[in-house]
Amino acid sequence: MTNQASVELLCSRAKVELVFLLAHQRHPKTRQRRDWSLLRTLVREALASGARPEHLQDGPWHIGQRPLRKPGRNGLRFVPLVARGSTEIMMPTPEEAEELVAFLNWCGMPEFGER
Repeated sequence: MTNQASVELLCSRAKVELVFLLAHQRHPKTRQRRDWSLLRTLVREALASGARPEHLQDGPWHIGQRPLRKPGRNGLRFVPLVARGSTEIMMPTPEEAEELVAFLNWCGMPEFGER
């Protein structure tokens, strides 16, 4: 994925998915989680092409946590977050949060605004 046009296409597709994921997380219509498999596929495709999580943690996107009163999904006592400014994206696992942070920093993804 060294071609700049391919990178831009990958990042723009991810941006569309992120908009839908954030809309669902901010205003869920049901108690069902939105499947983020397409976004996960795009992130893994970018990471396979050379974007490494350990080298891209320093940037505007960072990992955060929202504490829980009792153990939640996967037995975690917090919700893993990917954050930039007022934008927070809830993630299933800390590892997936780390990968998404690397991807968003790699793409130069902007903040998505208020909750």
